[in-house]
Amino acid sequence: MSTMKPSALRRLSTALKLGKTPGPSIPDASSLSNFLSTAKEKYLNDIRATPRKGAEWTIVMGNEAGDLDSLASSIAYAWVQSEIEKKPSIPLIRIGRDDLNLRAENLYALKLAGINNPQEQLLCISDLEDVKPFPSITFALVDHNRLGASFSTDNPNANVITVIDHHEDENLYADSADPRKIAPAGSCASHVATLYPKEADIPRELATLLLSAILIDTGGLVPGGKALQVDHEAASYLIPRSTLTDSISSSTLSSISPTNPRMLLDIPEVKHLSDDLSDKKTDVSHLGAWDLLRRDYKEYTYTLNWHPSTPTIKAGLATVPVKLRSWGSDGKLEREAQRWMERQGLSVLGVLTSFTDTNKFGKSGKGKHRREMAWFIRDGSDSQKLQLEEVASRLWKGLEGNEEIQVTKHKKMDLGQEVWMVSAAGPPLGFATGHPSQGGFDDEFGESATRSSVAADLDGETVGECGNNQSGQEYVESTSGLAD
Repeated sequence: MSTMKPSALRRLSTALKLGKTPGPSIPDASSLSNFLSTAKEKYLNDIRATPRKGAEWTIVMGNEAGDLDSLASSIAYAWVQSEIEKKPSIPLIRIGRDDLNLRAENLYALKLAGINNPQEQLLCISDLEDVKPFPSITFALVDHNRLGASFSTDNPNANVITVIDHHEDENLYADSADPRKIAPAGSCASHVATLYPKEADIPRELATLLLSAILIDTGGLVPGGKALQVDHEAASYLIPRSTLTDSISSSTLSSISPTNPRMLLDIPEVKHLSDDLSDKKTDVSHLGAWDLLRRDYKEYTYTLNWHPSTPTIKAGLATVPVKLRSWGSDGKLEREAQRWMERQGLSVLGVLTSFTDTNKFGKSGKGKHRREMAWFIRDGSDSQKLQLEEVASRLWKGLEGNEEIQVTKHKKMDLGQEVWMVSAAGPPLGFATGHPSQGGFDDEFGESATRSSVAADLDGETVGECGNNQSGQEYVESTSGLAD
């Protein structure tokens, strides 16, 4: 009796149009997963046995939020450098191994790429937490364009040789980085994909991983949304090279063109993948307040030039895809914010939510998109008192005066007071956007009030004067901020 391989069964079921629209095939393993496992093992062996060998490797890394765009871009560029350019390179994921489970969309996309055990196959920042100074000196930055201080501290030969990003250009590494591509795009993965040598025979699983990042960052390549021409070009390049080809007809594949973005949306398999990724990204019902605060988090460093001692402080911004009241009521938000700020050494923490309100519908007939903010300020040690009332006042002033953000008072989660504060050992001074005399969290504000615009806001007049953002600034300009 003959047996039929699973891949053959998939093709047969596709031909007979059995079941729902098929998505990409899921490999048991892949050349990509083998590359990652081998690179991690060899890199760790090198730096442990002979630390100076770390200098022979290029570290390819995204930003510290660890989203799918950073993940896919760093994996893809490291593969190109290692397998095509023959330069030893490894992607570094800047979150802990245990934190990989916080993003279901990442795990799903990795699974589609044949990476079934990412905790063991990917090099995470927690794998190197006991190695000081950082063991390598050559860096390729994707999805951000400033090398973090932890990689250059006591590492004087640290050198950035590549920058690929879609955020604001901080005008660094112009003399050392080649390629240096910083330009608007819905997804950094699009820039990475368009830099591929056209003749490169990239793994199908890698094409699927990059495509997944583009779909989730552009909202499915919807016209009029975040997708730009470079995103359509990248998707048109990747789809025929991805695992989606197991279920897309040859006639459809041959008709794909970046000049017809609507056509990409009309491919059922592409829409199916986009919907699956979106559903997994927004389903955080299994996560509590602590996990939600660290799931999508970025950190910034500012010098408060208006302060008598001009202290340098750390500010964090956590983005959460569900409304505050569903996970932060009954004191949970305040308790976990304090805990997170203490762990990270933060002076300021902003919690930004972005979600669909299914109780209210917009013109499209779909649930209305809403955003909220909650802010917390925590004093430093006795040697670095921050003048909390002044910090709060400046932050209020900047947020309220920013026409791009357009804050209003939250109607359903009023704190009942503007601020609360005790010593550094106690809970943080906390307050929410709205009028200072009213208190409460922000309820609705402009669609431009993203983490990037808020990060830019912190760098202008909000809490300082002529201050310096030393890390993490994104692709938005604003006239108010934390440091001024």
